[in-house]
Amino acid sequence: MDAVERNIANVRRLEDAFSRRDYSLVSDLISTGFEGHNPGAYTVTLAGLAENNESWQSAMPGKRTEVVLAFGRGDRVVARIRDRGINTGGLPWLGIPANGMAMDVDWLQITRHDAKGRIVEMWALADVPRLLSQMGAALSWSD
Repeated sequence: MDAVERNIANVRRLEDAFSRRDYSLVSDLISTGFEGHNPGAYTVTLAGLAENNESWQSAMPGKRTEVVLAFGRGDRVVARIRDRGINTGGLPWLGIPANGMAMDVDWLQITRHDAKGRIVEMWALADVPRLLSQMGAALSWSD
């Protein structure tokens, strides 16, 4: 397995570890100098990633995450990830109460890896308009 294939496998392992709430594996896959960058948010740390995951797990118990597509070049991996779940816990950070509505949202993630394959930096961008629409918090667009 070359470095790019290893890095792609580590992205898949990371998302699986988050789904299983296996934060010891998450910490093995993330570099100690990790920096996360999300639009509109502060720089995210490893502890912040775990807190964010727990928030989503509370909002959508049983949420399923799937890496739909991943490819890489050099020390970077780009992944399209799909999250699905039912809003039974509310999304208080978005002002959305528990409403039993289904979520099916894609997001893009770019990661930069060190020489051992650990994730050093991550950029993520979710389809927030679609999420809001599915939760009944925004109008949906039609073609």
